[in-house]
Amino acid sequence: MRSIKAILAGSLFIIVVGLLVELAYVFLAVGYNSLAKSYPFLNEVSGYLRYLIGIPVIFLVMFIGGMITADIARQKVLLHCLIVACITIGAMMVTAMENMQMTLSGLIVSLLALMSVLSGGWYWLRGTGKKHN
Repeated sequence: MRSIKAILAGSLFIIVVGLLVELAYVFLAVGYNSLAKSYPFLNEVSGYLRYLIGIPVIFLVMFIGGMITADIARQKVLLHCLIVACITIGAMMVTAMENMQMTLSGLIVSLLALMSVLSGGWYWLRGTGKKHN
């Protein structure tokens, strides 16, 4: 039962907070675009700004989701984090894939997201002094 709670809590945290972060990002993007109408030089940096802000934030959310999963599971932490990562990455890929093709950037983001969740579990293990099993 504890395993199910850990997997559900970690997955739901990542999905819900990720959606809230995306909503906040949409509001910021709309404000940025209206500001860029008055200041045209802002149009040149908008593509890079999206990646510099959005990607680290979503990886931080996934890292915290891994820590939540580890804190609830307490046993076989990395296995639970791997399951949570697969669930959340699968949910991200289903909604993000166009034409059912995986791009190189999508693959890289997926691997970094997997590492973020596992890093959160590993960080929790190091903080508690327990060995992973």
